[in-house]
Amino acid sequence: MAGQRKRILALAIATACVAALVVPVASAGASSRAQGASAKCPLGALKKASKPVEITFWHSMTRANEETLQRLTDEYNSSQADVKVTLVNQTTYNETFTKYVAGLSTGDLPDLVQIEDTGLQQMIDTQSVLPAEACVKADKYDLSGHVQRVVDYYTVKGTLWPMPFNVSNPVFYYNKKAFTQAGLDPNKPPTTLDEITAASKKLKDSGTVSKAGFGLKTDPWYLEQWLAKAGRPYVNNGNGRKARATAVEFDSKQGLEIFTWLSDMVSSGLAITNSNEGPSQFDNLLGIGNGTNAMTIDSSASLGTISSVLGSGAYPNVELGVGPMPGPVGKGGILVGGAALYISNKSDPAKQAAAWDFSKYLNTAPVQADWAAGTGYVPVVEAATKLPAVQELWAKDPGYKVAYDQLLTGVNNVATAGPVIGAYKAVRDAVITAEKSMFTQGVKPKVALKAAKAKANPAMVEYNTRVGG
Repeated sequence: MAGQRKRILALAIATACVAALVVPVASAGASSRAQGASAKCPLGALKKASKPVEITFWHSMTRANEETLQRLTDEYNSSQADVKVTLVNQTTYNETFTKYVAGLSTGDLPDLVQIEDTGLQQMIDTQSVLPAEACVKADKYDLSGHVQRVVDYYTVKGTLWPMPFNVSNPVFYYNKKAFTQAGLDPNKPPTTLDEITAASKKLKDSGTVSKAGFGLKTDPWYLEQWLAKAGRPYVNNGNGRKARATAVEFDSKQGLEIFTWLSDMVSSGLAITNSNEGPSQFDNLLGIGNGTNAMTIDSSASLGTISSVLGSGAYPNVELGVGPMPGPVGKGGILVGGAALYISNKSDPAKQAAAWDFSKYLNTAPVQADWAAGTGYVPVVEAATKLPAVQELWAKDPGYKVAYDQLLTGVNNVATAGPVIGAYKAVRDAVITAEKSMFTQGVKPKVALKAAKAKANPAMVEYNTRVGG
């Protein structure tokens, strides 16, 4: 019975979450960052075109997220006669981006595409994007009501490239009942890495968990987030925003402290690890249900599915708690996660204008409120948080508000703006290889961190050379 429950929960999580990796992009030439200043948004083409203008939108949403997106799209299509949107599910962010890059050669491209946050530089380098900034200016569109941290994340050298849409960030998941059993305050989850260590020791020493207090997914995303919370940039050149990133900066005092904490947690048995991909990638979340561990860190986008499954009655020993992501103390904040909407400049002008119109619709307060309530994603428009759909959700389950509050409480600086990296996947691969070397081979944190840098820096230089940057 326990095995069956684990398979059900794993399937539910797998279909609700998507992979966080993006493949490298092909050579794009030297002028990619200059596109933003000269691009023109053909707003008038929609008025002149035969109606309806049909556009295709590639996305990566599954289960409840896809159902909500389809409903919102149907409502848009029925609300006006100028544009008709057809959704095409590409399953994961990785598959969506891979197919998009392939389409640059074959011509099989969407008019609008949802790309993960880490794909920002690579999408710019394809030279296939109509910057949202061009349409913002042409349409005199007001972005002042958007969450500024989100707009800033997708803005490079003064140009907003995609329109924001689905935003998430990492949060702390824990079992309140396990905390109570171990003598911990169920209403005060850890806020620092040291507090995670202390809580994990109590959970393990009390016999509340079968293996370890903390379930640690070996995900390179966490190093990025923790450095941002500490107020430290991840790469050089203003986190890749003043000029292309050519070297990592995670080999800092804070980076070594994070690697040392990770190594100590695993070697002491206070944390149990699982991969960030493949069949075991959700074991950190599954562990809360089956009692293997009682706390973990994962994406806020998982909350809707986790809440429904663990609260279904099949896990009577679990009361799910959600708190902000614990981390280093510093003048920083959580990074923006999730994905955004890119308009293809390979489409004809009328379709580009239609894609902009649909993007605006998805950014209206009522739609963002509906989207947040139906999925658990963070509203990117502040007015959406005042509407009943969101207010009622947050009142019923305050855990859904945690990710939004993290965005608002974090400071706006170079570190929290987020890294812009062309060879993002290669850098993340270097980090995760280094982490695994500590966990499985006993490599010292300082040596592992140095090895990650030695792999990441050449990858960034090679990418920049290849695209002419």
